[in-house]
This record gives sequence, structure tokens and C-alpha cells, in this order.
Amino acid sequence: MKKNFFLTLLLLMVVLSTIIFIKNTASMQTIAPTDLNKNMDIDLTSDGKNEHLEFIKKDNTIDLNISHNNSNTYLSNKINDNTLFSLNNHWSPKIYLYDLSRDLKPEIILQGIKGNKSICYIFSWKDGDFHNLYSSDKNIFGILNSKNNKTPQCFSLSASKGNSSLNSFMIVNNEYLDTTRDSSIIPSLNNINNFIRLIETPYELDDLPDIFSSKIDSNDLVTLWNLDKENNSYSFQDAFFYDYEWDNFNNPTSLKWRLTFEKNKLKGEEGDKSEVIFYIDSNLGDNSFRISSFKKIK
Repeated sequence: MKKNFFLTLLLLMVVLSTIIFIKNTASMQTIAPTDLNKNMDIDLTSDGKNEHLEFIKKDNTIDLNISHNNSNTYLSNKINDNTLFSLNNHWSPKIYLYDLSRDLKPEIILQGIKGNKSICYIFSWKDGDFHNLYSSDKNIFGILNSKNNKTPQCFSLSASKGNSSLNSFMIVNNEYLDTTRDSSIIPSLNNINNFIRLIETPYELDDLPDIFSSKIDSNDLVTLWNLDKENNSYSFQDAFFYDYEWDNFNNPTSLKWRLTFEKNKLKGEEGDKSEVIFYIDSNLGDNSFRISSFKKIK
């Protein structure tokens, strides 16, 4: 009887361990923008109570309202010009919730457009209020050491200027800590820049640049010849990236990227534009990064 009990207990422990491993692996590999078209409630202050997040459209602008403790906080009131985003039908704002400071309170990472420029913010709960810790008009933002045992490091740069515009920082004790002088080159960045140029090129290339893995699915590559560039043009908007696999020295070996482009119908009416999104996986192989898969959304 005791033997059966211990066998049952052992089996239960194995099952629970498997469930926990699968759950942790799934969460480790996914940092996706939050869909605020659905009800979004999450604890941003680590008090055990959920806050409600909602994008508000008003006078050609978009604001983010956070309802908490029977009060409302509009994040536009936390920046100098009181405008969070401009309203743009083909450049929607994105919100990522991620614990950059490892203090059990997720930071709010926002990307979108203001005026005619990309804009990125980081907000955090500190001393009983939400504070703007960071803002930049650079159009690439990402996180390295996102889920390993090191402190997450943030990177931002302009796609057109490349590494010369790179800056890096950490969020430590709810404060911005500049680490630019100690930062390294972003893995797979050159491949992503070449992919951006590939999409923006106003014609279809006969030969593809050497940025793809030999193991990439041919159906992914077919997408590049289905962009109908005789009738459409594409212009890069912004990108978000993070690492999700590492070697024994915590160096990244796999990254996920999310790229958005403006699609403009050349023969349509003025302003006939839409947003196109690419999800990209980049992996290290034979001492260099290659794009191993990509999917076009919208």
C-alpha cells in the first residue's frame, strides 16, 4: 500500500514538474505586444490588485489610461508636451509589459508614432505613481538577457543610422542606468537591416541577400515574391526584439524580432495605406546569425 502511494506521489511530482517546465519555457520565449482591444487587467504596482489599461483616442492623439485605486492616470500627463502618440491608422501603438528591473513590477514599454516620427517610452511604478523613465525617437528597441540570470539590458537605435546611434541602459531600482559605453553590437542586427532593405526595395530581387538559414522553410521565402511591388511600396516603421536562448556563458543564440512597415498602394487614393507586420526568428549557427524563419502578418 505504501509502495503504491509513493509511486503515485512520484508520478504526480513528475507531471507537475513537466507542466511547470512547459509553462516556463512558453513564457520564456514570448514577449508579445498586449492586445488592448480586449480587456486588459494586470498588477502593475505589486499590491495584489489589478490595474486596467485602455488606449484613449482624442483630437488626433492616442493616450494610455491606467485605472488603479479608483483613480485614473493618463500617461500623456507624465511627459513634457502632454502628447503620448499621434493617431495614425497604419502605425498602431504597441504596449509591452515586462519586468526589466526584476522587482516583480512590470515596466510599461510603448512604441508608436508622434508627429511623423517613431517614439518609444518606458514607464514604471515608483513612489506611489507612474513615472516616465525613458523616451526616444529611435525606431528599434529591444531587450537582451531577457530571461536568463543576468539583469535585462535595453537597446535602442535608428535603423537608418545603425550602430553609430546605439545606446543601451538598464532599469535598476526604478532608475535609468546608462550602459552605452559598455554595450556590444546587437546580435543579428546586420541581417535585420538587410531584411528591412529587402522589403523596402521597390522591385523584386532576382537573388536574395545572404541572410537566411539554409534550413528556412521555402514557404517563408515565397512571401518575398508575393508583396506585389508593382502596385505597393513599403516603408519601415519600427522594430522590437528580444533574446530567448543562450549558450553556457549567457551569450544570446536566438532572437525574436517584430518589424512593422507602412504599405502604400501606388495606384490607390492618397492615404490608402496599411500596416504590415513581420515576425522573425534569428539563430546562431556556424558562428554567425541567420534568419531561420519569418511570417508576414496582415
